[in-house]
Amino acid sequence: MAGQRRDYLLQQIELLRQFAARLVRDRNPAGIDEALQLALSLQEKLFPIPAAEFLTLDADEQVTRLLANETPTAGREKCETYAALLRESAFLYELRGRDDLAAGARQLALHIALLAAAEPPDETTRQLVLKLTNDLAGEPLHAPVAALLAEFEHDKA
Repeated sequence: MAGQRRDYLLQQIELLRQFAARLVRDRNPAGIDEALQLALSLQEKLFPIPAAEFLTLDADEQVTRLLANETPTAGREKCETYAALLRESAFLYELRGRDDLAAGARQLALHIALLAAAEPPDETTRQLVLKLTNDLAGEPLHAPVAALLAEFEHDKA
């Protein structure tokens, strides 16, 4: 992923975070929908294919698409950017009262981060995985995610 494009996406994710923080105060449904649309638009820029197409792919296929034609480092950064974007989307779904979609977005974010993690994982990846596992505290993990997390924690030790 070109550095300029990644910087743009990270800047947009930060704006999305700020937008979401304001939404916590006023809980404006139209604002939440607008923020979710922005999140979806940013996801389309990452892949770049229409949302209707990438949302039908499983986590392995999504990571394969994100890593395609990228250096290992750039591909991992692209996956981490996607995981961070999913984390923000989960927060927005929660504001919208869609806890089911929030949990799914968090599971997918963790799955993507773990699939793309380098061996041994770097500090950025460790911090992202820590945030995502904290977000999912008390939620049962899907079997593939739980297995990857156990492997990640073993490699980290």
